[in-house]
Amino acid sequence: MSYLRVAINKIITQIIILLLLYIVCRALFYAFNHDVIGPLSAAQWYQVLIGGFRFDLSAIAFLNSFWILLVLIFANRKTGTLVNRIIALFFLIPNTFALLFEVSDWVYFRFNRKRATIEVFDLILTKGDFISILPGYLVSFWYVPLLALLLGAGLWYSHRKLNRYFAEKIAVFRALNFPTHTQKKYIPVKVLFLALVGGMAVLAMRGGLQLVPINARNAIAYLPADKTGLVLNTPFSIITSVESGRLKEYQFMSDVEADAIIRPIKTYHTDKPFRKKNVVIIILESFSRVFTGLGTEKSYTPFLDSLSHKSIAFKQAYANGLRSNEGIPAVLSGIPSMMEGPIITSVYSNNKFTAIAEILQEEGYQTAFFHGSTNGSMGFDTYAKNAGFQQYFGRTEYAGEKDYDGTWGIYDEPFLQYAITQFSLLKQPFMTAVFTLSSHPPFAIPAKYKNRFPKGPLGVEESIGYADFALQQFFASATRQAWYANTVFVLTADHCAPFGSGYFYTDGLGRYQVPILIFDPEQEAQARYDSTLVQQIDILPTVLDYLHYPKPFFAMGNSMIDTTGTRAFITFLSGNYNSIVQQIHLKTVDTEIKEAYHFPADITDQFNLMNNGLQNDSLKAAERYTKAFIQLFNHSVIHNQMHRSTYPTNMAK
Repeated sequence: MSYLRVAINKIITQIIILLLLYIVCRALFYAFNHDVIGPLSAAQWYQVLIGGFRFDLSAIAFLNSFWILLVLIFANRKTGTLVNRIIALFFLIPNTFALLFEVSDWVYFRFNRKRATIEVFDLILTKGDFISILPGYLVSFWYVPLLALLLGAGLWYSHRKLNRYFAEKIAVFRALNFPTHTQKKYIPVKVLFLALVGGMAVLAMRGGLQLVPINARNAIAYLPADKTGLVLNTPFSIITSVESGRLKEYQFMSDVEADAIIRPIKTYHTDKPFRKKNVVIIILESFSRVFTGLGTEKSYTPFLDSLSHKSIAFKQAYANGLRSNEGIPAVLSGIPSMMEGPIITSVYSNNKFTAIAEILQEEGYQTAFFHGSTNGSMGFDTYAKNAGFQQYFGRTEYAGEKDYDGTWGIYDEPFLQYAITQFSLLKQPFMTAVFTLSSHPPFAIPAKYKNRFPKGPLGVEESIGYADFALQQFFASATRQAWYANTVFVLTADHCAPFGSGYFYTDGLGRYQVPILIFDPEQEAQARYDSTLVQQIDILPTVLDYLHYPKPFFAMGNSMIDTTGTRAFITFLSGNYNSIVQQIHLKTVDTEIKEAYHFPADITDQFNLMNNGLQNDSLKAAERYTKAFIQLFNHSVIHNQMHRSTYPTNMAK
């Protein structure tokens, strides 16, 4: 029994040290992200302490259960033996990696606005990306690996000291109880202890006695959705997201009713000739609306602003996600970001999805995707192929390393000029997508342009100015091409920049606001500023509507130039949905509506209609549309029905 007592004391002491380490990490996490999370009241800090303990203990149990089992089984082994060293590694290796992911997430959270999940391994394992960007991030955030090193050293040092301390205890008992046969009578007791400790470990992993084990969504019980990252820890978030990649079926209404509300099968023109104009979709990295003349603050995009005067420019346009690998499929395939992680790297990535390149290719278009990053970056080359792009042009095809920015890929100005050259080699009509990169962290611009573009308080503004200049040079070259006049250009962003000031841009809907422009050199007379609510997934149906495409197709968005469609925006973050439907902004906890605000009248979410008994018909209609959208999306993805050829014929009118 003495050996077991020492082993149990060792386990408890080590768990207490780990819990203290997690508390230190949480404090540092807040120090790094206090401007993103915002201030907390004393009551909220108490909730952080209580909720954090629950999630921390769960993560510790997941990571250390096998170590605990080994400590109990080999409780009377001499320290320094091979077995003891192996046992120590079973503690140190998983906890060191957990600590590394936790510390790394202090920076990643600023960009992602949620704790990292299992998808972070997609980034690490993606060819080219991780290795190429790591040096830049180590330079920019040098203090993060330093803190990780210090915390890791503390973990190893404390474990070594504890091992020595408890080894001395065991040595005493071995000296006093040297007849080993006397230990046999304690085998039933040891088995009982193993069962008891195993049960407690399972209880800790589950987060309590409730019927369903806790996951990241349970953090909403302690803090508002925009602050839940502080209650969670990254190891827990990663571990519990391993099995969360699959969508859940919802049945808020009949499938026929959901179809009637969303009307995903679109047919815009059957009585007009199809206009085979070239289509160029330009997706600008991190171009938040707030940096442009479409916003209300200082503009850093003089060329884009001048182009908006000649375009149909949408002033209330929203990105459907917060990351590039969510924005690209939203723009080019009309797929909203409605699940944990990008759909193009999920278990549903091989589903058959609608894509504008595929549709136009069937009409005789030549299609090509351009992105100056290392080929394989974020899986865009694979996505492009699956989406019907016949050619892919990346850093490999560019073959000009003198224009490499040292981190992501080819600077925007030379790569956009390269794209112009390749456009002219394509057979008309063509459809191309161009995704820029220079306005991505670390915001590198060519040395010859240093100090040419205005800087700003957020650090991204200079690179936005450079990207805008590169866009100006692109259009200057495009106007001299034979294909220019017969081309419609669509410009938007993949997502907003991961920075902002004030609630609306850090926690509100402002973090989704992007520009969307439709520019047709032959139709400048139709130019206008449009305040219609639109979203990225509306781009695919808009382009097909604009071309008078006569055939039915699947799209959950609506044409921006069709006045009969429901005006809506919907997105998903950390298990909860945000939507705007006909000037009502809804927030959910899971799928239950908890908050509702007039939009844009109440952009800072001050007057919750759910608390004021103002659940009128508009609010009920907005809730109905949101739930129909969620139900239809999940069902269509789960059953591989997000394409005209796979959508149920009994509902495809």
